[in-house]
Amino acid sequence: MENIKNYFKEKSRYFPLKFFIGKPVNFFLPIAIILTIIPLIVHVRGILLDSDTTRIYGRAPQTDLFSQEKASFLLFFSVILIIISAVFFKKIFEKKDKTINLILIGTFVFWIFTLFSAIFSAHKDYAFNGAYDRAEGLITITCYMLLLIYSIYTFKTTNNYKYIVIPILILVVILSFLGIFQYTGHDLINSKIGKFLVIGNLSGQLSLMYEKGKLYGTLYHYDYVGSFVAIVLPLLVILTIFEKKLVYKIILGIGSLLSLWLLFGSTSRAGLIGVVVSFIFGIILFGKTLLKRWKPILIGLLSLIILVIALNFATKGIIFERVPSLVSDALSIFKDTSNFDGSNYTPIKDIKYVDGHSEVVLPNETIKISYENNNYVFRNSKDEIINYSENNRVFTTNDSNFKNISFKYTKTSGRKVGFIYLSLDGNAIFAFGLNHDNTIHLVDSNTNNDIDVAHPEVTKFLIGKEKLGSSRGYIWSRSIPLIKNNLILGSGPDTFIFQFPQNDFIGKYYAYDTPNMLVDKPHNLYLQIALNDGLIALIAFLCIMFIYIFDSIRLYAFKNNYNHSQILGLANSLGIIGYLFGGFFNDSVVSIAPVFWIVLGVGIAINFINRKALNN
Repeated sequence: MENIKNYFKEKSRYFPLKFFIGKPVNFFLPIAIILTIIPLIVHVRGILLDSDTTRIYGRAPQTDLFSQEKASFLLFFSVILIIISAVFFKKIFEKKDKTINLILIGTFVFWIFTLFSAIFSAHKDYAFNGAYDRAEGLITITCYMLLLIYSIYTFKTTNNYKYIVIPILILVVILSFLGIFQYTGHDLINSKIGKFLVIGNLSGQLSLMYEKGKLYGTLYHYDYVGSFVAIVLPLLVILTIFEKKLVYKIILGIGSLLSLWLLFGSTSRAGLIGVVVSFIFGIILFGKTLLKRWKPILIGLLSLIILVIALNFATKGIIFERVPSLVSDALSIFKDTSNFDGSNYTPIKDIKYVDGHSEVVLPNETIKISYENNNYVFRNSKDEIINYSENNRVFTTNDSNFKNISFKYTKTSGRKVGFIYLSLDGNAIFAFGLNHDNTIHLVDSNTNNDIDVAHPEVTKFLIGKEKLGSSRGYIWSRSIPLIKNNLILGSGPDTFIFQFPQNDFIGKYYAYDTPNMLVDKPHNLYLQIALNDGLIALIAFLCIMFIYIFDSIRLYAFKNNYNHSQILGLANSLGIIGYLFGGFFNDSVVSIAPVFWIVLGVGIAINFINRKALNN
């Protein structure tokens, strides 16, 4: 190892490698590069799914635009960090105090149980490499842990904080610029030059399923823009308030305004909740010092209010379109809905398999589907034949009880003789397979396999609240009971899609107005960790967060004055708090998670610097 360092020192006379060795080196710089580059990467990657996943999605070839390439670059940079750490181990890894040691222990416990969850997962490909459009398997999570530890140990001085602020400002500016075009329905990623950059040619086509009136930048989805803003907006606002140099204050203020644009332009309620809770923490814990600056804060607040009102007026109310639903959702939490039955509000209440035929239970009737004497036969609840007529393999009826329900027969090359699709008001929603023994059963049309409607366990306090938070209530109500199956180990990183009761068609029908909805994520950071990595991993993660936040409160709360280092520490802590509260409604994703783990590592390092200063 010493020979390698000597080699670089000798060559530095001919090439500016002195930048990387000796006293001038700043080991934290790679973090700034990662922070700037990873969230901005957008590139098409072809993915060939394994057999397990193909059964869910129906076809093996898939394409990914926002996650796989980010994860690949993150892995590349992480390898570089490992090499740097190995070569300069003594310079980077200095002895830390008890608080950091506890955080490192929590990090190890979190990672080791994630590792075991992946090793013992029934879906190892997903567990190690991640879902094709998420890429948050064990490899990516390991990269997150490397970012955290490397940031803790290489952030040596508060002067390094500019390598956090500058990348954040660059991200905010670029995302805001792209967001303007996305918001107005002219997505630059789908322009000729955009397609050339992300596909590699001008003739390619991108199907971006984001409507006008929302922005997502390069972060995959507008909800994840909210997670990003929950970190950076509190951070930038605090720095703006306390910055003394006018030029820097203006730059930080512009960054704050652009972050506010990202928040409202994304319409992310998760981001809004994270930001609001973060500011509440800031007012309660740091209000003494903030009150001393009440005049500029009041002017800034009034300016923001005027700006937001003007923005809402200019967009004809779109900016605030999701805020009323946030209020109504909050109020609905306290309603007693324990006797609610969602199937009473769906056009199909249940599907049963009885004695070789299928029964579709409607609100006021039942259709019994059977195959007799080489013909499909349809009966009502009284076993009376419903007069369905066939035209070009489509069965329709004039019976007033069933006229909105039709059937279409389709041949298949699988083990089934054929499929008959049930359509409601012209929309095909269920497939029934005709077997060689003339039995008819509900089937998965992707796999030709017989399936049954699932009636999973539902969390009691969420019964009747399935539509809460854009149907997050439905996902949570079916996910929370699964925790008891993941007390020690989870099913593996990014394998939530295999755990969730996908055959809960009636529950989906009520929550999403369609039963054909694939639930691939829990929309909750903490459920994501508990189910994928196990409850012990979640406890370890919460311990890390608790230690950091408690340490921040102990260092910065209720002070009359703050020095520069303490200001950075409290700004950083509010950003982490914002992300964690936004995490109640959003998952971890490779577009945002590197930002979070880097900012967390820096926050831990700043707290160490401030603790050390207090003890001296």
